[in-house]
Amino acid sequence: MDPIPCLGCSIFFKPRNILQSYCSAPFCQRARKALWQRQKLANDPEYAQGQQLSNNKWLANNPNYWKGYRSRNPEKAARNCVLQQIRNRAKAPSDKGLDTPRHVGIAKMDARKPLVNGLLGEFWLVPKIAKMDAVKIFIAAIPGDPG
Repeated sequence: MDPIPCLGCSIFFKPRNILQSYCSAPFCQRARKALWQRQKLANDPEYAQGQQLSNNKWLANNPNYWKGYRSRNPEKAARNCVLQQIRNRAKAPSDKGLDTPRHVGIAKMDARKPLVNGLLGEFWLVPKIAKMDAVKIFIAAIPGDPG
């Protein structure tokens, strides 16, 4: 089989079978499992109900967990407070009476990797968000400007 890009890290690997989309790196396997759980929760009501019951039981056995977590991690609590204010502002009706909704995005600013000088060869463009197929492209150097 030809190497394919991992859906988790975009690094090429040789799959063991035609259905394998993620490499064996622990980060990628966690991403694969998280995707499986999201799909299972969305499509299987019995599984979702079991997960909810399990979460409620754990919370009943650990009633002060979140209070302790916030006191142990004040920087995370402060960040969450700021992000919640942004989400609340985005959902609020426009204060100018305009019909256009106010969209405030929460984006990871360092998500783009720096470009590598001398990037030549065949590459796969693998979308991380949109439902699109990967595209194989070829990047070649253009000779210097003749002028």
